[in-house]
Amino acid sequence: MIHASGLPLPRAARDAGARRSAGRLAGPVALPVGMFVVTLLLIVAHQGKVLELSFSVMSTVIAFYLYRRYPAHYLGFVCWLYFLTPEVRRFADFFNGAFNPKSPVMLAPLLAAAISGLSVLAHHRMLGQRRALPLMLMLVAIFYGFVIGLVRVGLAPAAYTLVNWILPVSMGVHLIATWQEYPVYHRVLLKTFVYGTFVLGAYGIYQFISPPPWTVFWMVGSNMGTSEGTPVPFGLRISSTMNSAGPFAITIMAGLLMSLAARGKTRLASVAVGVPALMFTSVRTAWGGMVIGLIYPLAMLDGKSRLRLLAGVICLVGLCMPLTMIDAVSGRLMTRLESITNLNQDNSYQARSVFYTNFVSIAFTYIGGQVMVSVGLGAKLADDPSQVSGSIDSGIVEVCIVMGWPGTLLYGTGVFVLIWRAFIASLAQSKDRFAISGVGVALSIFAMMVMSNTLQGEPGMVFVIGVLMPVIGVRYARQKRDGLLPPAASAATVGVAVPVRVRP
Repeated sequence: MIHASGLPLPRAARDAGARRSAGRLAGPVALPVGMFVVTLLLIVAHQGKVLELSFSVMSTVIAFYLYRRYPAHYLGFVCWLYFLTPEVRRFADFFNGAFNPKSPVMLAPLLAAAISGLSVLAHHRMLGQRRALPLMLMLVAIFYGFVIGLVRVGLAPAAYTLVNWILPVSMGVHLIATWQEYPVYHRVLLKTFVYGTFVLGAYGIYQFISPPPWTVFWMVGSNMGTSEGTPVPFGLRISSTMNSAGPFAITIMAGLLMSLAARGKTRLASVAVGVPALMFTSVRTAWGGMVIGLIYPLAMLDGKSRLRLLAGVICLVGLCMPLTMIDAVSGRLMTRLESITNLNQDNSYQARSVFYTNFVSIAFTYIGGQVMVSVGLGAKLADDPSQVSGSIDSGIVEVCIVMGWPGTLLYGTGVFVLIWRAFIASLAQSKDRFAISGVGVALSIFAMMVMSNTLQGEPGMVFVIGVLMPVIGVRYARQKRDGLLPPAASAATVGVAVPVRVRP
């Protein structure tokens, strides 16, 4: 551990610092670990009903505590809830013996994430400042769509869908308001994505090889048809611990890109299971997003690091090649890969092509906006389903339909300004690989808006993390260089290497 002067600290001071670090770590980690143990005990005891009723309550209480005391760990905890909550729901339904289409377990990540809305209220004056202007534009557009939904379909469905839309924005405000915690965000979020990629990827591979009974029960009960494959070995599109293959593919893609900033054996283990898991999802959009997300880090890295990354990609491809020798695996993968080169025979592509051909007429139909409810539980809560839009296979068109021209202009401007600022900030700290990887993730998620709405819910939260981490990193580095950091923030950085560089 090094003092600010650059001299080594005495051993007693190092030991005291280590004890303080351990104490800081025990606080934010103890409660989530305790919750995990309680959840595991309820699963082992086959207490599905108790788990169904208690999980969201435990999650919300712990999230509020972390929000007040440990801002970075709060965000990491919300990410883990999004990663694991659908699997907890499957256990609860399986041991209840009945599929619950409106399981209260699924409210856990939403309620925990909604706590970040307190940052919007507590720092409302900051919304008028230049640094928060893009988020302010997005907020105005979202509330415009909410008012339309409130009038047409009622409070419950509009409010539920509002949470999904507003979550990324409120998390963005939370990040900007707590920018002094950047080193802690850097450490916590990097570990979250690396370990999350390993856990989700490893379980997804197990699920692909031998689907567990609770997964089979959930697939049958949810009437998903063949969209997720068949619940037999090597027959399903893996979703791991998440709701379906699509969200899981986006998450594992983001985790793999974030892992570029990590070092050590943990990163190698995460990538080793993450790449096959991404393959087994058969989600072509995420495959394309992975390629797009790699381009930016490759362009930003120095020559030596670029060669290492390319060598790693080649090695991973080589390690995955034996999988193509398994007929049950190769047949599905080859079919999906061939569909990319033969788009004329791809029904999904043809449907979207027709959809975008009619985009102009759709845009003129919904000039003022339609309903802030499209699919999912928000649609199920509507009293009159006829007032709810059907499934929309395009995030861009969904934004236009929900918000109309006024809201789309505001929302789109906010998104583009966020991306531009992230790009400029990453140029200013070219040594911060986590910030660079985050920009790659944000670009890939934004590119996938062509196929689905990836700017709401958990993908939207990852997008905001990607575009704002470089920005708050630059501000932190400048304040540290000028000696303007608050004492608490300065103390938190003792012994923490912040890989940032600010150009004068």
